[in-house]
Amino acid sequence: MTAAPVPLIVRRTIKAPRARIFSAFRDAETLTQWFTPDPGITVEALEFSFEQGGRFRLRYLMPDGRTPCVAGMFREVDPSQYISMSWEWQAPDPFENVPMTVSFRFLDVPGGTEVVVVHEGIPSDQACTIHAEGWEATLKILETFLIRETRS
Repeated sequence: MTAAPVPLIVRRTIKAPRARIFSAFRDAETLTQWFTPDPGITVEALEFSFEQGGRFRLRYLMPDGRTPCVAGMFREVDPSQYISMSWEWQAPDPFENVPMTVSFRFLDVPGGTEVVVVHEGIPSDQACTIHAEGWEATLKILETFLIRETRS
């Protein structure tokens, strides 16, 4: 019997209130400004309905010309506290059609909000490493985006 994969958990404390961080997820225009693992990778929202049962489809424009897409459905949206969504890379991505789940929890901590990302269903150690690096970088870009917005 094979054990189920252990979920990937990434945490980052961001100096911003939960409501402000949550709002960065709410609309496609805002999300596409920061929801990327690298500033050199542009993200486009091809479909985006931020509500329980709503669907999303994002396309990443890579510097090498590749355009991987990820799609899913928002399973649960609890304002300023929790987001859960299905997560499935699409062809020709190496992880295409592997059903995964990603959730974001927003916790009050001294000095800000701890954002906890839980990514479940990752099919291999290599894929886990790639996704861990991606989520860590994405949360760092989110923090930079929120700081830049505050200064504007």
